Amino acid sequence: MSKAVSQYYPIAPHEWQSVLAAYESSTPYNYAVIDNFLQPDVCQQLHQELLNHPGWCNQNSTGQTLVGNMGPKIETIFAIAQSLKANCPSLFSDYELVEHWALMYPKNASGKLHSDVASLTLNLWLTPDEYNLEPNGGGLTFFDVKRESEPSPGKSLSYFWSEEYMKDHTAGQKVSISYKCNRALLFDASTFHKSDAFCFANTKAESHRINLSLAFDNPTVYQERNRALREAFTNSSN
Repeated sequence: MSKAVSQYYPIAPHEWQSVLAAYESSTPYNYAVIDNFLQPDVCQQLHQELLNHPGWCNQNSTGQTLVGNMGPKIETIFAIAQSLKANCPSLFSDYELVEHWALMYPKNASGKLHSDVASLTLNLWLTPDEYNLEPNGGGLTFFDVKRESEPSPGKSLSYFWSEEYMKDHTAGQKVSISYKCNRALLFDASTFHKSDAFCFANTKAESHRINLSLAFDNPTVYQERNRALREAFTNSSN
């Protein structure tokens, strides 16, 4: 019998004060790298649970071949969210898990520059390192630009995914974090970022690059921001 979520702690022991210090001191990006994030058996289990989950659907919104799984109802994911709130309340006390998704890449590619819609994002890589053919890369790059917390009235929110917006506001700084299985990146979701070019074996589903993302925010604020985004895209397509 599986444990209740409230009693299940999948995250490995970490020095959370150091995590918080790294997040706060890494301005202008605001991120923390947490290696060996999950207990090893939990990481393997979650990888398999995602691979076996029926919710995968083909996507092509970023111009690349990928498969998405939006909001898979897997107990471990909700337990991770609860554990984060319990272990790092100074960051998470005002936020709830508002959305989560997994992305699988059957072909090697690179990501598209964007900022996330929530306030905090936890990104977790789950594919075993043995399938990563370029161990020193394939991760994530943060740029020295954040989206506006309160966009100007009437401004299109398409700049959340705008190369032009980033170029207009950057001072030319960026930092890249290489891929590593069971490595989590906790970061300010408003920071512009993109997945780096990666090279995985892609011989079977288990070898495709998979990342899991958890989004945290005030639910009311998040819903309003999503509503504004939907309206912006509706208006731009008319």
